[in-house]
Amino acid sequence: MLVAGLAGAALADLDGSAVVAVHAKVTANIAVTPQAPVVDVGSVQIGDLWGRIGFLVHANTQAVKMWVTATDLWKGDIPHSNPLGVPPIPLYTGAGAKIEPSGASPLGGGSNVADLPSMHNSSIAGFPAYQSTQITFESMDNGTFSHPVLVTVLWKLENNEQPMGDYGGRVMLSAMVMP
Repeated sequence: MLVAGLAGAALADLDGSAVVAVHAKVTANIAVTPQAPVVDVGSVQIGDLWGRIGFLVHANTQAVKMWVTATDLWKGDIPHSNPLGVPPIPLYTGAGAKIEPSGASPLGGGSNVADLPSMHNSSIAGFPAYQSTQITFESMDNGTFSHPVLVTVLWKLENNEQPMGDYGGRVMLSAMVMP
């Protein structure tokens, strides 16, 4: 009896395929930008200077924690201009810092006014500053936070002998994504 075999012959399909599952992770990210690089808060002889400063906050989370850091206004936009004998126009910390994102509200229905300390507790680019408490906001968007944010702070000029001139300071909005 003769048995025929295929010894040495290779058998193969004419085509083939395989499937691999692919996974990617999108990490949390946030961007905060000013709507204008410089904001003119106006002129005053004595009284209130309201600063209304616009920012844009974009995050890929629905909740964002925000806080404000602000400075006094210094003659010539030079921090520590006291060697010239010129006191700054003080930030009125009693008013707090109002944080108003359009399309978002404080988590749990809280206030959107962040408390400011009575003493400097931070700095911005060499300017002594006041850093507020933090407030968590929840967006009305589905899973993201992409809103203009208006920050309002108050400087009070009560010295009727304040030297005339240009005064400058800084306001910073900080934000952090929340899980």
